[in-house]
Amino acid sequence: MSYVVFERAMADPQQPAPMSRTLQYRKVMKPMLERKRRARINRCLDELKDLMVSALATDGDNVSKLEKADILELTVAHLQKLKRQHRLATTPTVETDRFRAGFTSCAKEVSKCLASIPGVDIHLGTKLMTHLGHTLKGMEPTSPLTLQVPPYTPPASPMYQEDTLYLTPTSSRSSPGPQDYSSPKDYSIQKSEEVWRPW
Repeated sequence: MSYVVFERAMADPQQPAPMSRTLQYRKVMKPMLERKRRARINRCLDELKDLMVSALATDGDNVSKLEKADILELTVAHLQKLKRQHRLATTPTVETDRFRAGFTSCAKEVSKCLASIPGVDIHLGTKLMTHLGHTLKGMEPTSPLTLQVPPYTPPASPMYQEDTLYLTPTSSRSSPGPQDYSSPKDYSIQKSEEVWRPW
């Protein structure tokens, strides 16, 4: 077979060599892949343009017509601005706020659907909306609990106060009862005998 092809090529040197199937496939698919790639780029640029227009509108800038290069430049500038303001990194608080906002939006949509669909059980709708309301209330941020603690003031004497509650010993091996500490005289004697001083 190759000998026949060689003879034909020698007979007509102007005739091009036959193209392999791989080359034919590449020749056909290359323009199609290029069109798909450009379509992806254009679609992403359109989405990026919409995002940038809304982001710049919140900042007070009015941008309506943008070319592709303008979209990319504005995006880079906006991201650099957010980086300088340390707003690029997501924090748990930001994520919680976003989740709460999304949950609220979904709950509103559920309420609209329940109101618009005929024949929905009122008891079921009320139960569902009550559940969503309780869940949303549980997402509300709680402020930390602060307690006002009065400054410590030592007692006037080392004696136990009269209003101190004493536990009745349950056995003979329990701690001494309140009668052991009721006398100031006994306490002073114990203190003078038991306290060790290095001097």
